Amino acid sequence: VTVESVAAKVAEAQARLAKVERQVDDLQSVRGVQTHLQRAKLSSAYLKTASEDYYAWSLPQRASFLGCKVPHLCKSIIVENTACTNTGIEDPRNSRYYCVILQYNSKLNSEQLMRFVRSLIPEAERPGRKNFNFQHAPGNVSEELTGFLHNGVSPFGMKVPIPVIVSGEVAALDPPFIWLGGGAETVKLRIGVQQLISALSAYVANKNLTALRDDL
Repeated sequence: VTVESVAAKVAEAQARLAKVERQVDDLQSVRGVQTHLQRAKLSSAYLKTASEDYYAWSLPQRASFLGCKVPHLCKSIIVENTACTNTGIEDPRNSRYYCVILQYNSKLNSEQLMRFVRSLIPEAERPGRKNFNFQHAPGNVSEELTGFLHNGVSPFGMKVPIPVIVSGEVAALDPPFIWLGGGAETVKLRIGVQQLISALSAYVANKNLTALRDDL
């Protein structure tokens, strides 16, 4: 027995332990999503488990597995207004953080997001443009606020009830349903768009909030 072989076995055991701990965390996160869905009595909600290599698949492959078309594949991203006059989420019209739901094959237009959020605030109370600077929240901040890891973010079951904005393109989908994160990287949530909007009191943005990506 060599020092190297012992070290290799220790490293292997640590990797197995880390995997088990991740699975336990995922299970707790998914249960949080389920609890929220059940409490809200969302009849259109359905969770499906994918394989571990799901994110190595192309978008058409993912859509085929989930039984939908590519435009119905969506994601929830956490954005932060780093210049916000508020430090928290107490005022949903001028929150420091938002959960934005957009199609997976699109990208967020920060300028249009700024214009939309400013439009939510009464003119007499509306901060100047210098008080808006939307960026993707750092991964550790997103995890702290939502309780979800990357690729598992769901607008349901978040630790902190971050205000939700649905892109106009998502709101206009026909048939009106989407697939998005279900609390863990391999768990996907199918839900009707209108039920999601109603249950989360989500804001619906204009169609120019996002643009199609050309790198997928």
